[in-house]
Formats: sequence, structure tokens, C-alpha cells
Amino acid sequence: MNKICKLFGIKYPIVQEPVHTLTNGKMIAAISEAGALGILGINAGYPLPDASSGASSSSSNIVGDPKYSILDTMTERNLMNEQIDTALENTFRSFGIEIATPYLTPQEDPTASALVALMRKRRLTIAFFEGFGNVASQDWVKLLHSNGIHVIQRVKNLKQIKMSIENKIDVLIADNLSVLLQIKKFSSSIPVLAGGDLSIPHEIQEAFLKGADGLFLSTVFLISKEAPTHPQIKQKIIDSSTSDLVTIKMNNENIYSLPGTLPNYLAKLTQQQNNKDKIFDEAHRYQGLINGMVKNDLYNGYTKLSKNIDFLTKISSTEDIVSNLVSIIS
Repeated sequence: MNKICKLFGIKYPIVQEPVHTLTNGKMIAAISEAGALGILGINAGYPLPDASSGASSSSSNIVGDPKYSILDTMTERNLMNEQIDTALENTFRSFGIEIATPYLTPQEDPTASALVALMRKRRLTIAFFEGFGNVASQDWVKLLHSNGIHVIQRVKNLKQIKMSIENKIDVLIADNLSVLLQIKKFSSSIPVLAGGDLSIPHEIQEAFLKGADGLFLSTVFLISKEAPTHPQIKQKIIDSSTSDLVTIKMNNENIYSLPGTLPNYLAKLTQQQNNKDKIFDEAHRYQGLINGMVKNDLYNGYTKLSKNIDFLTKISSTEDIVSNLVSIIS
């Protein structure tokens, strides 16, 4: 049996990569119902109409790092709880939660720690750890494991691979074939997801031939019928080609965006080799992502897409998307 399917209790070795604020309970449930693994991302459900009641207001004075979060601790926790409720109303299958933190210890991040506590309370057992370039420390992994939670982590080089294995992370994500081969050379037993938001069929097939146990994909799900992405943005993605995209360097990664007033400006700053933190600030941080992806505002916002969108040709249900991916990897 496939390692990813066995560990997570899913039918197909396909995991949806959450993008900040661009998931909700209904979308994740649909992905999991299709046999893949959906993951609720940080600030899931915000600022959508179904993010209501207790989650929309809070008297908490505990605020997450503004560089990484847009909500205070209590609001983020309540909002996530609402989205978990929605997911559980629509599926009995496995789904995960993103735990995002730049800090090395749980004590430094009350928001991420509150989400781990929520996962334990709701008996959710899969976490995608987003460390913003950092590998989950032993303190974080011990906390997650002690609460019965499996940990998924992206790695970028041999140093991070060794650290992840030493820290007993359960599943690694490799964003390119070089990293995938390094993982397999260092440890043949640890499950590996092919990241990099692959969309070209032969690249997906090659990743499995090189030893990938599953896929970690984002854009293909962001243009699904169930995704909270603005309908016009979905259509723009379908109508655009890879050559139309602009490249923005920020937050320790390359962001590929549809063109527009703000994305073009950010791409120019990238070409001028401006500081990545300055570019993130000029992008309005994650509010810029919301503006672009959810509000269809590319004057004040940007999008975050696969570096190759030529094979994304229609807006489909998550069930059809998963079925198509299964046909590619079978």
C-alpha cells in the first residue's frame, strides 16, 4: 500500500497545499471526499461570508506576528474551529490543518500553539508545518506528536533533510527532483511528497519514477469550483499562459502572479534585487494576496500560482481534478 495513503488514511496519494486565507471547510471537505487530503490553511475562511459570528470578532489582546498572521490568536482559533465544523459537516474523511510559525518554540507563538490545542480537541491528526524557511524544531515536533499529530514539512537542502529526519518529522516535501533524490539517498523509508506545485503531466510522472510517494499541489485546487478564489481570477488563470506570469521574490520563495499594477511593480522590485522584506511590505503582505485572489483586485493585490499554468485549461470540481491526477499517476 502507498506510504502516504497508509499514514493518512486516504485513497489517493494527493495532498492539497493550503495557501494563506484561500481555503475553507467546504473546499477541504470536497477534496477529502474525492479521496485526496485537504488541508485548512492559516486564516482559513477569512474574509468569506461564512466566516461569521464568534470568529469575526474578539476581545483577545494576543496578536500573532503581523508579518505572518493577519488575525489575533482568539480570532484565528475561533475561525479555524468554524471551518473544522463546516468540514466535518461535509466529510468523515481525513483532513489536515496548517500550523504556521517562524518561531523555534511553541512558547513563542500563542497562535500556533492554540491551533495545536484545537487539533487535539477536535481529534485531527495531520499538520502541515509551515516554518517560513525553518524546519520544525524538536520542541514543535514533540508537541505535535504528543497530541497524536503527524507532521508534514517542506525541505530545501541536505541540511534541512538531515534536521527533519533527526527531529522525527513524518513526511517531507521536495519542491524539485534534486531535493527528492537527496531525500531518497539519505533515507529510503521516509515518505516524500513531490512539491513545486507541479501541473505538467510528464513532470508529475517523472517525480513518481524518481521515488515520490505522493503529490503536494496548490494551483490546480485553487481554480476548482469549490475554491474561494474569485471567479474572474479563476477564469483569468484559465485564459492566461505561463509566459504571462510575473515573478516576485518574497517570503523565501518565488511567487508567480498574473500581471497587474501591483504584481508588475513587485516584479520590477524583484528585478532590481530589492530586499525581500521590503517587497513583502510593498505587496501589502498577505492582505495583498487576499486582494488579488479573493477580491479580483490586481491594482492592490497579487496572485500566487504554479510557475506553469499552460495545462490548467478549465474550472472543474475537486472530484474531477483528483480523478484526472489519478489517471496521470496510475
